[in-house]
Formats: sequence, C-alpha cells, structure tokens
Amino acid sequence: MADEGLAKKALAILQVKSEKALKNVKELILQEKFECERVNEALRYYISTWNDTTRPGVLALAHEAVGGELEEVVPLQTAMLLIDAAMDIHDDILDKSTIKHSKKTLYGKFGEELALLIGNSLLIKGLNYLNKAAENLSINRKQVIIDNVKDFLLKVIDAHILEAELKKTKWNVKPDEYFHMLEIKAADIEGHMRIGAIYAGGTEQQVEAMTRLGKCLGTLLLVREDFVDVYEPDELMSRVKYECLPLPITITLQNKVYKEKIVSILSKEKIDERDTRNIVEIIYKTPEITRLKRQLNALKKRAIVEITNVSKAKAANELKLIISSTLEDL
Repeated sequence: MADEGLAKKALAILQVKSEKALKNVKELILQEKFECERVNEALRYYISTWNDTTRPGVLALAHEAVGGELEEVVPLQTAMLLIDAAMDIHDDILDKSTIKHSKKTLYGKFGEELALLIGNSLLIKGLNYLNKAAENLSINRKQVIIDNVKDFLLKVIDAHILEAELKKTKWNVKPDEYFHMLEIKAADIEGHMRIGAIYAGGTEQQVEAMTRLGKCLGTLLLVREDFVDVYEPDELMSRVKYECLPLPITITLQNKVYKEKIVSILSKEKIDERDTRNIVEIIYKTPEITRLKRQLNALKKRAIVEITNVSKAKAANELKLIISSTLEDL
C-alpha cells in the first residue's frame, strides 16, 4: 500500500500504551515451565513473534479517555493479553493459518495439538489474572468487568461460528452477511474499550460512549485488515483455501463484469504479487467498493462523534488519529 503516515503514528501510540503490559505478559509466560521441553520451546517462539498492541492499546486509551491513568490499567491489560493470545492461537487453528506477516504461527510451526493445549493454558492463566486485576475494585465493579469480559468473548465466538458457516459458501457469500459477521466480531475491540472505561470508574454516559466508539473502531479495523489481505499473496492464498474471502473481493464478486476475472485469478495454484495488483486494480474500478467506502466514512464519523464524551484532550486526539488511520489509503 502507499505511504502510511497516519497508520504508523497510530501504531506508535498503541505500542506506547501496550509496552509495559506486553513486557509483563511475556515474563509471565516464560515463568511457566512444562515437563515437555517442546512446549517450553513453543512458548519461547510464540512470545518472540507476538506483538499485539491494538487491543491493550485501545483498552488503555478508553481508560485514559474517561479520566484513568495508564499505569493503573496495566494489570487489566496483562490479564486480557493472556486471554487474547489464547483466542488468537485457537483462531489460527480454526483458519489453518500457518503463516502470518511472513512468520510461521505457533500452529504452523508446532502443530495443532500443541497449539491447542498452549492456547488452553494461556486462557486459564488469563482468567486467573483477570480476577487478580480486579481484586482491589469494589465487588460490584469487579463483577461488572468479569461479566462484560464473558459477554464480549461469547460474541466473538459467535462471530467465528457465523464465519465458519459462511466458509461453506465461499464464492457466493452475500456482502451484507459478511459485513454483519464483522460487526459482531468487532465486539472484541468494543469489549476491550468498554472494560477499560469501567475499570477507570467512568460514568455510565462515558462507558456507553466508549462502547459505541469501540464497535465502530472494531469494524473499521477488521475491514482494513481485509483490504490489507488482498495485497499480500500468501495471506490471500490462505484465505482462498481455508477462510472466507476478504470483504473487498466478496463485494467485487457481485459485479458480473469482473466476477469471472477475479475467480480465474483466485483459482490459480499459486497467487503472486502481480495477481494481487490485478485484483486491486479491478476492485477499485467497481461502484460497489465506492459504496463501501462511503459506508466506512459514515462509521468513522459516528466514532469521532463519541469523542466529545472524552474528558482528556490528549486521549481524544489520539483516538481521533487512530480512527482516521483505519481508512488511510483505502
């Protein structure tokens, strides 16, 4: 893709907001010693390639936006990172994702059984730390956070179930159904921002504003990921074989003028950079993508409206930048 100035600035913000929690989590994971040395090797490999800053970053931003301090929310970020890692590992198994960002996934390098068991161990550890992270809160607020984590994780699982059903009709998925699935999957970011605001003791109005903002932002991030996957031959090949096709392609397949050409390219045994360039060129010719871009811009505006409820100017500016970065170069 072209110059990603806003995206790079957004990544830098998320990195700063996540740095301490990520360091904590990696140390906690390395403290675990299993009798099977291959498991210990797999854990070392995982943390060497893992750098999830989006979810802990937006959680921290929501926390700060309603008056909290970054240092205060690190325990909650740490707990959620463990849970997020487990969910991601299990997701890779479901999608048969052996490579991400030019590196082998845990599943791709160590196989399904070991990846599944490591995911289970991180989930157990994460739920334990979630309880610890909330131990100094009032009983009511602690229970609210635990209940909200349960609720949004179940929504994310529901979205993956819907996605699994859509895979069965890969070439004939309706864009509206796929977009609806992404909106449900956006509960991930929505939920992280909601619990971040609750953890800070935000008012009901502030918590609901961060929740609405999180849903918009989560959807925008997921759609952006789908656009990015179109540009990456290996990722696109994996999507063709094992997953749903990215949203821009699903939409373009509705266009009778270009459908045959797209199917011809995606049916090749190996997709290369020239193929992805051809697909991108076709996608941006279609009126359907123009309509999608209008829809995304409307989502962006809705998200920015919620920033009026933010009590800290710095957090407001950082959130606005991150929201704007999702549509850069699309």
